[in-house]
Amino acid sequence: MMATNWKKYSYTARKEARHNILIISFIIIAVFVLYILITSYLITAYKVQADTMQPTFQSGDFILSSPLSKLGTIKRGELVLVVPQSDFEQSAFKKILNEIIGFVTFQYYRPMDPARTLANRTEIRRIIGMPGDSIYMEDFILHIKPNGQEHFLTEFEVTESNYNVKIENLPEGWTKDLPFSGSMQEIKLAQNEYFVLCDNRIASTDSRFWGAIDGKKAIKGKILLRYWPFNRFGRP
Repeated sequence: MMATNWKKYSYTARKEARHNILIISFIIIAVFVLYILITSYLITAYKVQADTMQPTFQSGDFILSSPLSKLGTIKRGELVLVVPQSDFEQSAFKKILNEIIGFVTFQYYRPMDPARTLANRTEIRRIIGMPGDSIYMEDFILHIKPNGQEHFLTEFEVTESNYNVKIENLPEGWTKDLPFSGSMQEIKLAQNEYFVLCDNRIASTDSRFWGAIDGKKAIKGKILLRYWPFNRFGRP
């Protein structure tokens, strides 16, 4: 009798355990799918890992960006996430595995993220040149003649956003003919071409090195706000 009751209890317990495992598995999968949908289409957390956007951002700042917001009008002066060489392809398996690892480590570790490679790294940059603009650079400041206008103005005169740039003295003997000298000959941006720059004009690469970027392919989202550190919380 006791053996029969134990078998019934054992079967019931195993059945309940399987049921609980299925529920937990379903919840984990549902949360993961929801996470993928949110980070792909609504909002994404991003850690600033360099000083290229000083004084606006510091290394270690955490920001939120929205892939959805790029569907609206891109404005001069806006901060965006860009991947300059956006033709990078990755297998579906690696993409899914990378998302799973990022999910369970709270985005701390994403071993197969294309952003970990120099050629495809996700960067924060500021939109300075717009399609149709004629532009040139002098002393690290971009001069812009918007399409249809007759005169060049500095980037600060044609941009609605308020921002500062960081400029340092070049090493002795660094002439204007050398890269990142703060000078650039006049070019005209084609349709859907944008010229993006660092706020720290000496620290890293931008459109001076990449050239103008394709707005549809290279711009991955707009910066919404900085949420860490708390004492600098808010829109940059």
